[in-house]
Amino acid sequence: MNDDELEESLRRAAELLDPVPVSLVEVAVEAFRFRTVDAELAELTFDSLAGTAAVRGPAQARVLGFGGPETGLDLEITGDGPSRRVVGQVTPAAHAVVEVRGGDPVSVSTDAFGRFTVDRVPPGPLSFRCRVGDAVFTTEWVTV
Repeated sequence: MNDDELEESLRRAAELLDPVPVSLVEVAVEAFRFRTVDAELAELTFDSLAGTAAVRGPAQARVLGFGGPETGLDLEITGDGPSRRVVGQVTPAAHAVVEVRGGDPVSVSTDAFGRFTVDRVPPGPLSFRCRVGDAVFTTEWVTV
């Protein structure tokens, strides 16, 4: 048995006895797609909580703004307890697909004005991935 045959035999044995989990393959594919992060990252440009101290009382809406070279995303996050509501708009206004990443990822399509709403978003780290035509950008992670 030569080296190539041995390698192929070991590869088949590993696939049979210790297959790669599907979720790990999906994460690897997403990581590969995200390889040009510097060109696609929309940075946090506004956070209504920046510079304010946490205060006990009724939950206030949190407003976030993310900006990139050509596109941006404005968000209003409301609610407390086990879920949040996200109302957003892609700027400039355009049809887009927005994926809310955090907990179970959810994808929504915007209207012609770039607006969307997502209910039942769990608290914790969130990031948004937007596809506007051929352009794709991803926001920084924020905790809500």
